Amino acid sequence: MRPRRRKSASKRIGDGPGLPQLGFWRLGLAIPGLVSLVLVLLGSLPIGVPFLGPVLPAFGLIAVHVFALQRPDLMPHWLAFGLGLVTDLLSGGPLGLTALVFLGVQALSASQRRVLIGRPFVLGWAAFVAVALAAAGVSWLIACVYFLDFVNPVAALLQVAVTVTLFPLVAAPLLLLSHRMTGQAFA
Repeated sequence: MRPRRRKSASKRIGDGPGLPQLGFWRLGLAIPGLVSLVLVLLGSLPIGVPFLGPVLPAFGLIAVHVFALQRPDLMPHWLAFGLGLVTDLLSGGPLGLTALVFLGVQALSASQRRVLIGRPFVLGWAAFVAVALAAAGVSWLIACVYFLDFVNPVAALLQVAVTVTLFPLVAAPLLLLSHRMTGQAFA
């Protein structure tokens, strides 16, 4: 019997036959998902609004909307659903509620891509106002059915107001990231 030869230390993982190389560009494809997850985590921290109390901004909603609009390939349905589940777990709300809403927002935003891409930021902001109001309305309606009681809509409307107000501060870096990833100029 011949002694076994030791493998060369200079051989790197992934150099063997049939093992595809994982380039840095592939790791870059995970950036929108990771940024969205960080925004969901930041959105679980309440913001104190004077005279009204703590409000949870829907930063995850902004991320799903912006990435589904700009790069639908980087915000697939499964990612939007997963971000919604994480949001539900962190907020303590009905499990699946935000996941369902994020799926709807992802589908709606991706379908309006042709209409909104290349338009002024203010038009995109107005479109987000409509999306956020629709998402809050659906969430409120499902919550009323889930709890079998009338849920006060003021909290949902306050969350929409805070989220829409913070939209430019959150969406601008996301748009810049999206444009950097596609190589487009940022207007």
